[in-house]
Amino acid sequence: MSKIVAIGSCCTDMFFYTSKLPNPGQTIHGKKFTLDFGGKGANQCIAAQKLGADTVFIGCVGSDIFGRDIISNFKRWGVDTQFISKKSVDTGVAQINVTDNGENYIIIVAGANSTLQKEDVDKAYDLLLKETSVVLFQFETPLETTEYILNKLSTANSCKIVNGAPAYTNSYQNILKLADIFCVNESEAEIFTNCIKKINSIESANEVLSLLLKQGCKIVIITLGSLGAVFASKDKREPQWVKVPKVENPIDTTGAGDAFLGSLAYFIVHTPNLSLYEQIRRACIIATRTVQFQGTQKSYPLKHDLPEELFN
Repeated sequence: MSKIVAIGSCCTDMFFYTSKLPNPGQTIHGKKFTLDFGGKGANQCIAAQKLGADTVFIGCVGSDIFGRDIISNFKRWGVDTQFISKKSVDTGVAQINVTDNGENYIIIVAGANSTLQKEDVDKAYDLLLKETSVVLFQFETPLETTEYILNKLSTANSCKIVNGAPAYTNSYQNILKLADIFCVNESEAEIFTNCIKKINSIESANEVLSLLLKQGCKIVIITLGSLGAVFASKDKREPQWVKVPKVENPIDTTGAGDAFLGSLAYFIVHTPNLSLYEQIRRACIIATRTVQFQGTQKSYPLKHDLPEELFN
């Protein structure tokens, strides 16, 4: 039982690099255009795979060139693609605008990702039940499918990590309770707690952390960008702050949260004797590295690109 399975979204990322965002009705000149592979599920899967994990992706693509290229990319990195379903709709796409300061603004068209059904995931049930150590979920595919499979795996020994992104208000609260780890960033955490508290400091992040635990979560992680992350659990409610070295001039923050989650899944499987604090710290270090490079999956490091002490 050492596989990491990502159940979720995959898409083609279209990057537009520009000095600023246009105002309504304004046309501006961009500086650069590139294509990359993306989707939160695919990103998390590839991040873990590039560290050396044994990964499987479960999701949907269209029968177009984007879908074929996504499957080819998975295979190139060694991801098991046998449970990717081809649907008669367009493959998902994302338009990503990246400004000079590294911030990103994203428009997603879900396409085939919105067609992931219970029967698509059921095909992999034996693998999920018997061979899988960590299962990664996100909110870019139908939530009823996510809740269904979480219920089916509720007695399994695998660690179920749910990334509540994009965030929804007052919907599918049962998913938060079924997850072993619920992970969100600052803005998502605010939405899941009905924006009762704005996160603008470690102290306010800790308050929101407590609010999420009250919703029934077992373990909650809130990622805070350059500030690292905070986490707590229902058994140890005292928040812990994981600090990371600050990047002075980030180039592109796109996909850093997915790099964190894929890396965390890797460390949960391959360094089980480490504390959760240390596993999160190491995943934060890898995520921080990715913001120094352009692109999504292109920015994710291979294991041999990283310091050996991260894996000891």
